[in-house]
Amino acid sequence: MAVTVIIAVYGGLRDDKPDKAEAKIVTGALQKAINDTLGEKVQINNTTMGEDPAVGVVKQFGAIVEVNGRLGVFACQEDQTIDFTTP
Repeated sequence: MAVTVIIAVYGGLRDDKPDKAEAKIVTGALQKAINDTLGEKVQINNTTMGEDPAVGVVKQFGAIVEVNGRLGVFACQEDQTIDFTTP
């Protein structure tokens, strides 16, 4: 199975305020996590995403990933698991 991460972002809003976004691009970290699990399920958390971009804030995750030539959009909250086998 061919899985390529186009872009992935992980972070949250400090005090739920839109002008206090604390996020980072985690494209490389997600690609590594997918490669390590052979493209299957990946738990999205500070460990798999490389660091905590917003300490003390519940993070959100979003990504565009190509799976076998088809683009898919994936999203979840911190500590949830995503199956990247189908877009």
